[in-house]
Amino acid sequence: MTKAKKIAQKGLAKILRNRKESHGKLITDKSILKGVEVSDAGNIDLWICPPHPHCPCCLDGLIDLRNEVNAHKNILACHIEIIGVPQSERWTAAINE
Repeated sequence: MTKAKKIAQKGLAKILRNRKESHGKLITDKSILKGVEVSDAGNIDLWICPPHPHCPCCLDGLIDLRNEVNAHKNILACHIEIIGVPQSERWTAAINE
């Protein structure tokens, strides 16, 4: 494991530890956070299944999450992939634009 990967993992864990989605459920709940991958360079990929796929505040919350992760000084980039909801590719595009 590279030093960059280890530092990025710690930074992401700190961000996600107590973060809640817009309706009060922890983002780290198994029903929401479906996968995490940290590259050796410090890039983050998250797979998320929003609990309320028709709620605009969930979209805003995920955009805020991505911005916070991207703003972390030891994380190079963050990509959030939305899964398990209708038109998930549109959610993914909106969050990562």
